[in-house]
Amino acid sequence: MEVQKTILEYKDILENMKKFVRPKREKTVFSIGGRGHYENPISDVLAFFLDPNEEHQFDTLFLSSFIKVVGKEFESVEASQIEKIEREVVTHSGNRIDLIVESENWVLIIENKIYHSLLNPLEDYEDYIKMKYPHKQPIFALLSINEISNIPPNWTSVLYYDFISEIKKQAGPYMFNGNSAKWSFFMKDYLLNIEELIGESKVDKELVNFVQQNYNKILELIEVKDHYINSLRKMFSSILSETTGNKVEDKVHNWSKRVAIRFYCPDQWGQQSNLVLVVLPQGDFKVYFYLYGIEEELQEEENKKLIIDGFHHWKENKGTVLCYKSEERFNLDEAKKVFISTAQHLNQYFS
Repeated sequence: MEVQKTILEYKDILENMKKFVRPKREKTVFSIGGRGHYENPISDVLAFFLDPNEEHQFDTLFLSSFIKVVGKEFESVEASQIEKIEREVVTHSGNRIDLIVESENWVLIIENKIYHSLLNPLEDYEDYIKMKYPHKQPIFALLSINEISNIPPNWTSVLYYDFISEIKKQAGPYMFNGNSAKWSFFMKDYLLNIEELIGESKVDKELVNFVQQNYNKILELIEVKDHYINSLRKMFSSILSETTGNKVEDKVHNWSKRVAIRFYCPDQWGQQSNLVLVVLPQGDFKVYFYLYGIEEELQEEENKKLIIDGFHHWKENKGTVLCYKSEERFNLDEAKKVFISTAQHLNQYFS
């Protein structure tokens, strides 16, 4: 009964783990460059789209959406009202403000936080703005993927999720403007990149909580997996020893999500040639074998003797190693049979 209870607990954990398996992420121009999570490039692009006088032809789509999410009620946000948009503005104390949007009557200050905690000197930002723009209404906004607590009273927290949702609501008329097709694609990629970051952040939080709550059971599962691999290693080592009548050596390798158990019969196959049982992520198996030490001019002829029906052939290590793997996947009983027949094939080749 205790074993059954433990198995049910493991099954429950494995079932809950499925929600943390991330689907393959759609690539964007940002992720291709490997800088999709960096604040500076994200802020640079944001500044471009916030500027209604830039060539994207989205007018005030981004700016009016941001103002609305901040909660400021202006009659309208017109492109003609915007005087300047600046990045990395240096205060009198040498600190840098991410983004400033200056209009005729107000000035918007955006501190952009992707993953980093809030360590910026916001009071210095406030002092600088009040001194430089004494007659304009300041709007201080902290833009982030996750809610940041304990922000100063003069600052408004804006979540990227809300900002993007508002942009999408208002984007319709701009998406069918043929003159801005290039920028429509770029905008879509930009928003998609942010959405991917939002999703990753949510999953990461849930994953941390899940692992903390189930850490001991997860360690037990890892031990169970290791015990299983060790059992396979002993099982197939015994099979090979019986098949060849010789001493067998083995090594276990991790091939990404696969586990490869490599078997050697040095007294019969030489020191390097080997037979491999590959455990696939789905739990089934493939069989590989590798031949070393065959001279290049002999390889074509020797390959005719080595190739087995249903096996794929290639070379590695600058063409010095002949490699073969089964094209089919096998359950355990099938894998044993193929493993034995392949071992017999190698015995015959080396005899």
